Amino acid sequence: MTVDKRLLRVREKIRKSRPKFRRQESWRYKRLKRSGWRKPNGIDNSMRHHKRGIPTIVRVGFRGPKATRGLTRTGKVEVLIHNTNDLEKIDRETQVVRIASTVGTRKKVAITNKADELEIKIINRPEEALTFATISEISEELLLEEEDKKEPKDKAPRKKKPSKSSLTQKEIDELDRIEAELAGKPTPRKKTTPTKKPTTTKKPPAKKPTTTTKKTSSSKSSGTKSTSSKKSTTTKKATTKKSK
Repeated sequence: MTVDKRLLRVREKIRKSRPKFRRQESWRYKRLKRSGWRKPNGIDNSMRHHKRGIPTIVRVGFRGPKATRGLTRTGKVEVLIHNTNDLEKIDRETQVVRIASTVGTRKKVAITNKADELEIKIINRPEEALTFATISEISEELLLEEEDKKEPKDKAPRKKKPSKSSLTQKEIDELDRIEAELAGKPTPRKKTTPTKKPTTTKKPPAKKPTTTTKKTSSSKSSGTKSTSSKKSTTTKKATTKKSK
């Protein structure tokens, strides 16, 4: 099935002028994906009524030519395959191959190798085919990986202390000299905490009675009393004479 190239050009022109259809209010709510198109339904829906300033909805006028629908950009039909046997039914002039997503790595490599031999184009050419040329290489590498996983990893040997047998004569002499120096040093004495002596309370010496001072003080006091008594008697006599 050959397609007119003019129709392909028309389809490409329509595709470039076609707007990006956005779901209603997907720009407002995070829970709504912009790519997921849903037809707006509602009595007063402004998007359904094609109001100005609101994104357009999907309509028939945005479609391309009917003859080019479902074809690639080069105008070939896309065919989905799952194994190497499906490649024998493909017409390389009008069809193109797409490998299914459920196919494993080994089959992908086998399909790409056979497609290269038959000169068939693959749309989603796997990256594994660029690194592995044949099935034998990939199978060998997978087997080696499995063997590496099965083999227990050797633990790193512990570092042993250097023994005298592994040392030279100079090193042995140096060690002996250090040991002798360490042995000759006196051991540090332990610090002893000083013990406190019991404090005895000394009694103050008994004071001797001072008799002389007391006598003098008593005499002085008696003298003052006598003089004061004499003054009082004289004043009383004077007052009695005045009153008379």
